[in-house]
Amino acid sequence: MPGQVLDGEPGQEEFCRLGNNLVNYTLKMITMNTLRSGDQIFLEKLTKLVVANLSREDFDVRELASGAGMSRSSVHRRLRQLRNQNASQFIREIRLQKAMEMLEDGSGTASEIAYKVGFGSPAYFTKCFHEYYGFPPGEARKRANNEEAGNSGTNRKEDHGSQAGRPVTEITRAHERTGIRRKPVIAVALITALAVFVSAMMLSHVFSSKSKKQSIVVLPFRNLSNNPDNQYFADGIMEDILNNLCHISDLRVISRTTSEHFRETDLTSGDIAQAVGVRNVLEGSIRREGNRIRLSVQLIDAVHDQHLWAQNYDRDITDLLDVQGDIAMQIANRLRTVITDSEARLLKETPTASPEAYDNYLRARFLLHKANSNQRFDISREGLLSSLKYYEEAIAIDTDFSKAYAGLANAWYNLCAWGWYKPYMDGIEQARHYCALAIDKDPDCAEAHAVNGALLIYPDHRFEEAGKELQISIDLDPGFSTAHQWYAQLLMITGPIREARKQVDIAVELEPYFWVVQNLNSWIYYFEEKYVEGLEACKTARDLNPASTDNIWLFILHYAKLGEAEKVAEELKGIFRLFPDGDQYAGEVMDVCTGGGVEGIFNWLVRVNKTKPLPIEGLNGHPFYIAWWYAITGDREQSVSWLEKTLDEKKIPLHYFNLITTNPDFDILRNDPRFKAVLEKAGLGAYDIRPSR
Repeated sequence: MPGQVLDGEPGQEEFCRLGNNLVNYTLKMITMNTLRSGDQIFLEKLTKLVVANLSREDFDVRELASGAGMSRSSVHRRLRQLRNQNASQFIREIRLQKAMEMLEDGSGTASEIAYKVGFGSPAYFTKCFHEYYGFPPGEARKRANNEEAGNSGTNRKEDHGSQAGRPVTEITRAHERTGIRRKPVIAVALITALAVFVSAMMLSHVFSSKSKKQSIVVLPFRNLSNNPDNQYFADGIMEDILNNLCHISDLRVISRTTSEHFRETDLTSGDIAQAVGVRNVLEGSIRREGNRIRLSVQLIDAVHDQHLWAQNYDRDITDLLDVQGDIAMQIANRLRTVITDSEARLLKETPTASPEAYDNYLRARFLLHKANSNQRFDISREGLLSSLKYYEEAIAIDTDFSKAYAGLANAWYNLCAWGWYKPYMDGIEQARHYCALAIDKDPDCAEAHAVNGALLIYPDHRFEEAGKELQISIDLDPGFSTAHQWYAQLLMITGPIREARKQVDIAVELEPYFWVVQNLNSWIYYFEEKYVEGLEACKTARDLNPASTDNIWLFILHYAKLGEAEKVAEELKGIFRLFPDGDQYAGEVMDVCTGGGVEGIFNWLVRVNKTKPLPIEGLNGHPFYIAWWYAITGDREQSVSWLEKTLDEKKIPLHYFNLITTNPDFDILRNDPRFKAVLEKAGLGAYDIRPSR
């Protein structure tokens, strides 16, 4: 029977498992042997830092990066490249490996060791340990004893679960426990041959694991002009080449915002390709002197470290518009990708016939991107307003320039969405106006359809139409991550959540370094009730943007579901530190935590909202948050009562309220007629598809 432990010689399933173990071990050995000495030193340094602070629960990515003399994003990026982990996962893995050593050596009980390796809660430690090793920590010593018995004559089948990410010493021990040395020589030879074969096959797909498509990352172009202000031009040409490559369905292209993280780096092209999971890299530079342009590009096969193609383009600025499509076509030919007739036509199209309009468009788009920053967390009102002027100038020169209309609509929408333009509806009407013009000029403008979809969500609440517009945008440009992000957010309202998961997974793949996408990833895990996975996404988002209040609430909610009251209280203290009199609240929440646990904390949050609110979401006294916190405590009557009061408010936090259709915290109300009435009044009744509890 599945999962049954058997004595004696292994059968077919056992040999398959041993083969998998050997494959994992072989791959781990190959990976370790191929690491450059600098990489080994880097990993050893990080490991020593974690071990030196092993018992400290508060030792986190910030201290790890500081101890390594690096930025958080640099540590995160390099670990992704070497181990396919973020920094938080690396820290947790070291803690779990040390815990295994202590458990096998009998250095304490599972609860005692949980604290020794920096877990604040034995329950959370047990959950993480079980997920990592495949069995609870209480069995570790027993399995170690069985191993000793097996070495003296008793051969029992043991399984340490998944070997991925385990240290070589642990993997070696796991193989010894299987008694593999006593198997027939021919069987061992066959399994070893299989391991080598599968390992070779897997390594051959390292750069193409996502699909059979060719893949490429376009790195930021260098500005070699004497004038540093020409960086907008270099960035603009690079992005248009990237966008042209995105038209080729047989080619997987990494997003601009991901490649932006490698603007200032000492990594080789091969390192970068491995970090983002592609085979090929395009590098380039721009030198501009007046109206004369030299554009230099080179295509590199990162797998074999070979230059596939290089070209210099010397052009007058008036002749540059045709170059991007030609470069994309040359790359496609060199990579032997299939280009359809319609894709070929798109590559030959130019967005405008006016070099002056195009120059203004590049300036505007540069400012729009710069307003979002490299890590996209210091978006600014000034940057967005500055972009409007150049978009408008581009349109004034070429009234048929659809991409300029779409960019202008996008800028207006962002100004309104962030609350930086009043009256709000006046700005929304501007966005709607330019969006319609963009689609009228070019019905196949993906950006315009995406912005239109966003407008149909907020403020229009026309969810079905919004979904159609966002799907059109994705069909036109599958690599447009913003459309996938907005579609995932829409599906969090309408459901089903499994479809939201598909969209956010694509967005994360396209933009792994965007904190908003990582937060969204965590929210969807929360709605899927996958709290450990949600915490990992939380930690990644915090590494990218430590200043996000939304991220703090995500930590609070996930820890609450895992029963981690002390961690809930610590995260709330992070919010209270934002206020001059926050110390009073911080002291209260720790007292409540000690006396009442998670439920006590959320009952206290209700009291804070009712009697002494703070000007921040979740604590500002809004009836919706009171209803939400009551729902978490299980108080059906109070929760639905405060939801009814929410509808009487002039302003409702719709970005949270609209999610009551899919938020599992409100499952306790789904059979209540008053809850159904709330949904109907809010226009959400059709989307209440979750079962009640």
